[in-house]
Amino acid sequence: MGLLAWLLFAAWLHAQSHLLWVFAAIKIAVFGFALPVYLTVCHRMLPFFASVVIPGYRMWRPLWLLAAWWLLVFAHLLLELMHGYRLLWIADLPMALLAAFTLWQWWPKHRDVRVSQEHGDGMDAGGTTPRMEEVEPRLEQRPRATQEQLPDAQERPRNPMPGLLSVLLIGFGWLPIGFGLFALQSLVFAISGEFVFGRGPVHAITIGFFGSLLVAMVTRVTQGHSGQPLHMTGVAWFAFITIQCVAVIRLLSEAASDGPLWQIVAGVGWLLAFTPWVLRSMRIYLSPRADGKPG
Repeated sequence: MGLLAWLLFAAWLHAQSHLLWVFAAIKIAVFGFALPVYLTVCHRMLPFFASVVIPGYRMWRPLWLLAAWWLLVFAHLLLELMHGYRLLWIADLPMALLAAFTLWQWWPKHRDVRVSQEHGDGMDAGGTTPRMEEVEPRLEQRPRATQEQLPDAQERPRNPMPGLLSVLLIGFGWLPIGFGLFALQSLVFAISGEFVFGRGPVHAITIGFFGSLLVAMVTRVTQGHSGQPLHMTGVAWFAFITIQCVAVIRLLSEAASDGPLWQIVAGVGWLLAFTPWVLRSMRIYLSPRADGKPG
């Protein structure tokens, strides 16, 4: 699908054909390629990341969930390509509800989240990130604590959720927001013929969801595979928080009288968010591992 989107755009550039080719290329690139890839990675990795740092966390990632996501996303894509905006809610409302339910399932249910002393911050004794096939058997074999073994709630240390897990879950939260806005806009359009949110819904996904998870996932992998502690650095926090602001600004710009100005502000904010983060990541990639191991 990604190749198809690229070919459509390249054909338009070469032949200067109908603008519908560009429209199709953009929609296919976002909903036919990027979003399915992001969803597949989230389905596989986000529960795994949580299980590594939260003792007793039970991974929930049924295959029917991934199949339903793909089906609803491709239904959205088909309706967009057919300009069936009055019917988008048929796919988008279930997608928004399913994404919200998934976030609820993945979110740790207790406020007193404790980072496991056994697994530390998700790294093994050598300072490297254990592979999934090494960790998952250990997680399944780990005995579950009984009610008698658990300390009283008032005696438990109340540590915050690890930063890397927090940003992953918060970033995923943009998915139900984006599809919820799509569904609401479709229903309003079916009744009044007005696009009340403009391009806001798609930017909730492309800026909020894609941007947030890009920072969260890449930071996690970069820290782990470079032999550094698995935590959100100051640069990563700056990038993540700025992206949240950029997403909100871009959504609100659809209702502002000077919308183009705020869209420029959002674009500049996007560059400000990613530039320091990319430079830091490049420095890590071009340097030896911090723990002295090969790689």
